[in-house]
Amino acid sequence: MAPTVLAAVVPVVVGSAADGWRGAGLAAAGAVVAVVPGLLLVLHLVRRGRVVDHHLPDRADRPRVLGAAGVGVVAAAALVASLGAPPALRVLFAAMVVLLAVVVVVSSRWKVSLHAAAAAASLGALLAALGPWALVGLPLLVVLAASRVVLGAHTPAQVLVGLALGAAAAAVAARLAG
Repeated sequence: MAPTVLAAVVPVVVGSAADGWRGAGLAAAGAVVAVVPGLLLVLHLVRRGRVVDHHLPDRADRPRVLGAAGVGVVAAAALVASLGAPPALRVLFAAMVVLLAVVVVVSSRWKVSLHAAAAAASLGALLAALGPWALVGLPLLVVLAASRVVLGAHTPAQVLVGLALGAAAAAVAARLAG
């Protein structure tokens, strides 16, 4: 459940729930635009040996990749809005912009868990789109959070802050969606 995978899959589920095939298609287009810039940059940096791996364990490696991801997410938000996507999808991409902006700021000072933030925001978006059935994903969120600590990628505090930021972004998005 890497942030890139969640950013590619969750919009399609939300778009489909909001507007069937049309919503899924708009979401897929937005997801490609959102994901590709950051993904291409991190793959290039890994291949060149400039970063250790795609998880960006060194906080110093995060700004340029998150910047590229930010360009993609902002472009995706503009794209889905200009194509007349349903409100739930427009709000989801706007929430992605806000969450990314917040984690960029926090990551400049501290290594917050991007995996936890993206997973919590995704679960919140799915809850808003699908209702209580989305809660079947809660155990996966717990496993993901625990795994980030067990693997030594983050401290418990870094994971908890990531979860809180993601949940807050989802709550704001749900509130804006009405």
